[in-house]
Amino acid sequence: MVIKLKICGISTISDILELSKMNIDYLGVVTDIISKRYVKDEFIGFVKKISEKPIVSVKVNGKISELIEKAKYADLLQIHRVLSDSELEELNSYDKRIILYVPASEKYLAYLDKAIRYSDMILLDSPRKGVQIDLNFARKIAKEYDVGIGGGININNIDKVIEINPKWIDISSGVEVYPGKKDMQKVMEIVRRVKV
Repeated sequence: MVIKLKICGISTISDILELSKMNIDYLGVVTDIISKRYVKDEFIGFVKKISEKPIVSVKVNGKISELIEKAKYADLLQIHRVLSDSELEELNSYDKRIILYVPASEKYLAYLDKAIRYSDMILLDSPRKGVQIDLNFARKIAKEYDVGIGGGININNIDKVIEINPKWIDISSGVEVYPGKKDMQKVMEIVRRVKV
């Protein structure tokens, strides 16, 4: 199975242009104001004019209906929080491809079992920002489920993540010069290793 790659937290048009030339499967932009990588929802409209890559709008807060509406120009919506049962059920009301975040922790295994019924794209990510995901836990989950893996992934640990053979890999801060600005040399090295 070829591992797909998502580069997230992109906040400049120049990075979109450069990343669009690479063998990357998804480009992620954070359209939630709580992030230091925040871009306005309108940014997606500009991005869609210059890139053919699928664009993921990453949101954290808000009602499901609002999140869906604000991400209408994105190809996918990533909801980066744990949803209630009623919120998960509400996802069935919409025709939008959704990425669901699941914290990489034993205590969220029941939530994982629920989430996979509502999305074919689950992101197993570190429960804390910028902290490397527990690779042993991720390995155990990836044997049973088709999940993406994110959380503190960079050039120093990418080979260990690849060995887990996740469905996809999500990288943001591990390829940055500063929040929102990507280091193209690091991205190219990640692409080279993932897309062998």
